[in-house]
Amino acid sequence: MRRRQFLKIAGGSAALTGGAGCVYAAPTAKSARAAWESAGAYTDPMRFALSYAILAPNPHNRQPWQIELKSEHEAILYCDPERHLPDTDPFDRQITIGLGCFLEVFALAAAHKGYSAQFEYFPQGASMPLLDARPVARLLLKPDTAANPDLFPYIPFRKTDRSPYSNRVPAIQDLESVQRAGGIMANVSSEKNTVQTLKPICIAALRTEFGTPHTYQESVDLMRIGRAQVRRNPDGISIEGPMVELLKIGGVLSKKALQNPQSTAFRQGLQIGLDGIENSPAFVWIISPDNTRTDQIASGRAYVRANLQASALGLSMQPLSQALQEYSEMAPHYQAIYEALGIKTPNCLQMLARIGYGQKKGRAPRWPLDTRIYPYAE
Repeated sequence: MRRRQFLKIAGGSAALTGGAGCVYAAPTAKSARAAWESAGAYTDPMRFALSYAILAPNPHNRQPWQIELKSEHEAILYCDPERHLPDTDPFDRQITIGLGCFLEVFALAAAHKGYSAQFEYFPQGASMPLLDARPVARLLLKPDTAANPDLFPYIPFRKTDRSPYSNRVPAIQDLESVQRAGGIMANVSSEKNTVQTLKPICIAALRTEFGTPHTYQESVDLMRIGRAQVRRNPDGISIEGPMVELLKIGGVLSKKALQNPQSTAFRQGLQIGLDGIENSPAFVWIISPDNTRTDQIASGRAYVRANLQASALGLSMQPLSQALQEYSEMAPHYQAIYEALGIKTPNCLQMLARIGYGQKKGRAPRWPLDTRIYPYAE
């Protein structure tokens, strides 16, 4: 019972549900979150915008961005080759969406600084089926006092919240506001039939991800258990809290224990994920006209805008990406979610998230900006 209580209090196994972010229960590795406090502490407009861009949501909190600085007004964005998710994201679709989130947050921060951000996507060509060493985007800043930083103030408050949401259904006008922020690719619904149709598909998909050894192992490999591990590697799936340190020292909480489907940690992690889905009053999803790399980038930009608008309204969001993933064991749920939402190729369901009034406080760990860039010669 004590172990179950720990897992509920620390929320550690909630992070196993396959999203970016962390569990935040003091004491935590505060230094791993310093990037949230230092964002904007640059006079250089490029670094200023980048310092906010690194706070963007991304799958499994991999933070896949690498930036080559050319000047105070130009940079090249790459995908870090060490930060792919080959099991749950075999075609780098989700990673590319995360890079799209990065670019949208960059554009908002640039606008706040008085610049418009101009992007040249995949200047040397887009690579399929996997991202390679070629650039994802060329970033240019142009002075523009008319640039609109509309959602910029909410960047520090955006989070991914895996807690069970209140049964209070968000107001229709608030959901419509979230949809407008996401643009023409965004969809929202709190309609009972839609919600009750999506929930069992998401539940079945979560069970499949937990029950498929190679996809679940990918999450376990990315777990950072305790403050020391989070400080050393401020990415991946963070498990923190006052009981974590004690259980880790005692050998009760470890990656080996989490790998065991018969363990309390495994079962409780699955249950917390299921509870989250069951307590979902509404959903948001992003549909692109095709599934090109630029469609994926655009989907990331749309998603983070919806997420920021939700934050502005006091709403929480959590991606439920399992049914959208393109590995063989997930195929039945992939087909089911497309049928449920009436999506036909070449249209592509890029993001699905739950939305409602959540409970989580705190922020996900981040690598400092300087670890993500190759500076230009000054």
